[in-house]
Amino acid sequence: MNKPLLLLLASSLLSVAPAWADGDWDRARTAHERGDYAAEVALVRPLAEKGFAFAQFNLGVLYDNGQGLPQDDAQAIAWYRKAAEQGLPQAQVNLGIMYEQGEGVPADNVEAYFWYTLADSQGDGQAPQAKRDIAEKMSAAQIEEAERRAKEFKASHSFTVPPTPEIVPETRHGNG
Repeated sequence: MNKPLLLLLASSLLSVAPAWADGDWDRARTAHERGDYAAEVALVRPLAEKGFAFAQFNLGVLYDNGQGLPQDDAQAIAWYRKAAEQGLPQAQVNLGIMYEQGEGVPADNVEAYFWYTLADSQGDGQAPQAKRDIAEKMSAAQIEEAERRAKEFKASHSFTVPPTPEIVPETRHGNG
């Protein structure tokens, strides 16, 4: 599992975020693209604090990478968790990676598998391989526990954030 590739989703999410932020997402994306992470933080943090999962995920990525603020795994986990509990699969995968690799928390394969399972249940393309990889390090009882916890979590939580649509590259007219 390659975490840096997953963390690059932040800019992708900025490009597909809902229009309800009155242009804040456009300004945040522009700040991100020019490397002005302090400006991005200033735009994303208020939205994250209001509960917008895409903003929470992006703030987690910024903490995770130390962009625009000090690198802080504990803060990254806290923001990923907020987005993950709303159902954002990318945040669920990143939480799984942090638990698997012991970043900001003690390594915990059951917890990692749990988050990968939630992301997989929503069709995240990277979660199935992540589950297979970590399952090789787990006992059958640990896998069963993680699966049980995921089932219970899904039964008691409604995911308010739909999976992010796949970003399809633009096609050129006349090519085909």
